[in-house]
Amino acid sequence: MYVGVEETDFLKEMSWKHCEEETSELLNRAKEACQNRFVFTHPWDMERCEETVSFSNKIDWTYRLNGDEEWTFMLNRHRFMAEIGQSYLLTGEEEFVYHWKRLFYDWVRANQDPSIHSLTYRKIDAGIRLVNWLKSYPFIRCSANWNKEDDHYFYEQLKEHGEFLSHSFTPFDFQSNWGFIETNGLLQSAFMMGESSKNEWFNLAISRLEKMIDLQIRDDGYQNEQSPMYHHEVLFCLMEITIVLQRTGIAVPHFVTKAVDRMLTASYRFMKPNGHQPMLGDSDDTDMRGVLAIGAVLLKRSDLFALSDQQIGLDFLWYFGEEGLKTFSSLTEELPEDCSFSFQQAGVTVMRNGWSHKDDYLLFDHGILGQVNKGHGHDDTLHLELMTGGREFLVDGGRYTYCETEEREYFKIASRHNTVTIDGHSPSIYKGTWEWEQCPRPIDSFVRFHEDYNYSQSAHTGFWRLPSPVHVTRRVFYRKSSYWFVIDSFESNGTHNYEQHFHFPEHTQVEWNDRNELFTTYKEGTNIKILPLAFSMDDQVELKEGLISRHYNQLDSAPHITFQYKKRKWFVAPFIMVPYQAGEEVSLQVKPLPVSSIKERKEAGSSVLAFQIQIGDVEDLIICSLNGSDSFLVGEYQVCGEVILISKREDGSSIEVIR
Repeated sequence: MYVGVEETDFLKEMSWKHCEEETSELLNRAKEACQNRFVFTHPWDMERCEETVSFSNKIDWTYRLNGDEEWTFMLNRHRFMAEIGQSYLLTGEEEFVYHWKRLFYDWVRANQDPSIHSLTYRKIDAGIRLVNWLKSYPFIRCSANWNKEDDHYFYEQLKEHGEFLSHSFTPFDFQSNWGFIETNGLLQSAFMMGESSKNEWFNLAISRLEKMIDLQIRDDGYQNEQSPMYHHEVLFCLMEITIVLQRTGIAVPHFVTKAVDRMLTASYRFMKPNGHQPMLGDSDDTDMRGVLAIGAVLLKRSDLFALSDQQIGLDFLWYFGEEGLKTFSSLTEELPEDCSFSFQQAGVTVMRNGWSHKDDYLLFDHGILGQVNKGHGHDDTLHLELMTGGREFLVDGGRYTYCETEEREYFKIASRHNTVTIDGHSPSIYKGTWEWEQCPRPIDSFVRFHEDYNYSQSAHTGFWRLPSPVHVTRRVFYRKSSYWFVIDSFESNGTHNYEQHFHFPEHTQVEWNDRNELFTTYKEGTNIKILPLAFSMDDQVELKEGLISRHYNQLDSAPHITFQYKKRKWFVAPFIMVPYQAGEEVSLQVKPLPVSSIKERKEAGSSVLAFQIQIGDVEDLIICSLNGSDSFLVGEYQVCGEVILISKREDGSSIEVIR
């Protein structure tokens, strides 16, 4: 998998030159593992843990930190074995070979007891473990302290793992990230076997890949579990398979190349301006620019090169070596022409005005909770994320844990996302850490992109189950480089309390004033102001400390603000979000306007909204009919449509029928 020992000098020099901090952390984790001390802080560890666990004598391969089996699974995935092998190449210290062998044999002996296999020998962990062994083996085997007997036992374990993965595959695996992870291990180990097993495992792996790609990788490139974390786990598997095939001189199947291409495109499209993945579903706040750099070399894509910010990591250097670095350096920067994207199958809309780290970014999640068992899905339908001016404002809270705890439910339910709840209810019913009931079905989704604005809307069925059903629709209008206008409509014959939730990053100072304005108070840089336009004296704002988890096992406090609209039936709750610079006043005027029906020549009532919005030189009139397209009179304008934008300019007014 990694380049060979012939590139030792290159890897020694470039690992420190380009990735000094990452290299130092790798060596530290490897040295800790050699002392039976384990910590999981690699950027792409699926379940990170910054707490070091020490075993004074014998390692307990079934140990559960704080009762969490995920720690046990991480231990048995053996990333530290790959890192010990890398450390041996970087330092030449034979101590690393000694401890690699010690840990390897210790694990093999412990697993002669099949009763522990439910914790140590799951299929997903066996696949990951194989890959980590194979990443370190070419370096360890060059040591004078590695002998034929070691080689024999190593190959026996490869064969045992490969046989296990070849026979234990299930129909569920075809639809889960597990399938790709298992298949990656099976395919890589095939090249270490004799001709018969090699051909059998290789053909089996390729056959499984083709089916899994058809089932899991949609046309929009998003992996079907709809969690960026697991999207990238699958992408890593496909990129590693591509690298292995290229290195062995085997043609990469076209369906693999196309899947890698689509998935990398999806990655940069949902990437935040800070280069990180959004924490949708069970995802961590991980910098993904290194993934784009790897993809740039694999596919010779100048757009990925430009968006990677040339952030190469250790994996990049050890995958590609000197030739790969030359290829990367020879690429030219070419940013994508389009900034905003609609993941139609996933149900995610991303609105931008550019590709710099200070540009606007709004993500609107209006899809289902994820395919298969929805286990990694959160109840985040109609959720928003917002960045502007290089600063996060509205964020997802992350995942924190997979244990069946209060925290697991807290981070998964709707109130922990920037969406709406009704009478305190989530759209879905939480049944357990991997299970939901009565998940909402998205309906009436629509997206339109224009050079001056973006628009997206969606509704869902999540509150139809209430004794007095409610139909909820969220409409999001983005006037590029100016403001975001959101309309939440609640249609019901019953009386309810409607809640809009806003979650800010940790350490954000948020205030509410007597003019019904919510705003941040950074002393430098960009701030945001949020104005609820239907707020009355009977309603309530709750400002409290919530929780945020940037990484698994990591917890911090962060502001959670709720607008509570009391005892309403049919109700519309629009709000506008406006960025402004610290120390400057916001030049904002928002005024509702009366709307008349042309057909009946009378006021259209609450089913049609019209707002005049003026911010600086921008003056817009937005008209929205909640009952579909019709003809209306608003001031001097006679218009027809469902959502209409009238923009005043120096040379007159322009009318855009958005829908």
